[in-house]
Amino acid sequence: MADLKSLRMGRCGMRLTLLLVVIGLLVVIGFTNIAVGEQELDDLLGEVSPEINKWASVAIATDDRECPAFEWHHYQDSKNAVDFWPASTIKIYAVVAAVEYLNELGMEFDCTLSFFHKTDEGWVLDTARTMREMISEVFRRSSNEDYTLLLRFVGIDRINTKLLIPDRGFPHSALMRGYVRGRPYEYVRAEAQRIEVRDVRGGTAVIEHCWSGKSYSDSRGATVISSSTGNCTSTQELAECLRRLMFHECLAQDVRYRLSDEQVDFIRNGGAGLTGLENREAGPYAWAGSLDQVFPKARYFHKGGLISTFSLDVAFIDDKDSGMRFVVAAAAESGKVDTVKRMCRKIGDWARKRSVKND
Repeated sequence: MADLKSLRMGRCGMRLTLLLVVIGLLVVIGFTNIAVGEQELDDLLGEVSPEINKWASVAIATDDRECPAFEWHHYQDSKNAVDFWPASTIKIYAVVAAVEYLNELGMEFDCTLSFFHKTDEGWVLDTARTMREMISEVFRRSSNEDYTLLLRFVGIDRINTKLLIPDRGFPHSALMRGYVRGRPYEYVRAEAQRIEVRDVRGGTAVIEHCWSGKSYSDSRGATVISSSTGNCTSTQELAECLRRLMFHECLAQDVRYRLSDEQVDFIRNGGAGLTGLENREAGPYAWAGSLDQVFPKARYFHKGGLISTFSLDVAFIDDKDSGMRFVVAAAAESGKVDTVKRMCRKIGDWARKRSVKND
C-alpha cells in the first residue's frame, strides 16, 4: 500500500511539474510576443523620417467584445517621454476637466459661461459662451479661443491637481497656458478670474480663482518651449484619455471620467449641428492618405495638433469590416504632417497583420 501511495504521489508530482512547465512556457511566449511586437514597431517607425524624433503609443482591442481588453505598444521610450510639444491634442484634457467641474458645481450641461478678469476698477466682462459651443469649436476647428476659455474656467491649479494626476492616469501631464493672446479670450495667469455659470433651469454658480504660482510642468518633466510654464504630456496619456472616452461605459466607476453618458456621447459625436471627436476636420492627420488606406470604412474619432515644429494626432479607429479597434497617438518633430501620416499608415498595417496572426 505504501508503494502504491508513493507511486500515486509521484505521478501527481510529475503532473504538477508538467503543468508548471506549460504555464511557464505560456508566460514566456506571451512576453516574447509583446517583445517581438515592440521590436517590430520600433523597426517600422524607425524607417519613417529617420532623421527626426518621433513618438507613438498604440492600444489595440484584443477581441470584438463590447468591453475588450487592450494590448499596449510604444515606439521606443514613448510611454514616458514628454520631450515634445503636444500642441492642440491636449485640448481634449481641457474638455474633460471642464465638464467634470460643471458636474461638481451641480450645473446642467446646457449652460452659458460668462468670463471676467479683475482690474483695479473691479471685474471686467470679457465674453460669454455655451459649454456645448466651446467643446464643439475645439473639435471642429481646434479653436484656441475656446480651449483657452475652458482652461480659464477650470483654472491651472485645479486641472493639474484634480484631473492631471497619476491616480487618474496622468503621471506626466501638465497644462500651464492657454493658446491665444489678447482680449477677450486670453488667460493671464497672474490675473484673478471670475466665471458666472447659468444653466437652462435658471441655476447659477459663480467661481473665482487665481493661479497659485506653482509650476506643475516643472515637476512633471516639461522641456519644450518652457520647463516652468509649458504644456506637456506623453503619447501614452493622450491615447489613454481617448480610450477612456471611447469605452466609458465599460470602465469601473473609479476609472471613468466623472461624466454622464449624455456628456460622453456629445464629446464623441456632437449633435444638433455641433461637432464631437468623430470628424474629418481640424487636422485628421492620421486619416487622410494614411489609415483610410487600411480601413476605408472605419469610424474615425480624433484630436490633431500642429505648430511649426511639431505635428500630432490622437485617434480611435473603429472598423467593423475587420473587427479592428485601436487607439493611436503619434507625434513627430516636424511642422509637416507627412511624417505622422506615414507613421500611422505603418501602425495601421502592422496592427491589422498582428490581429490576423493572433486569430
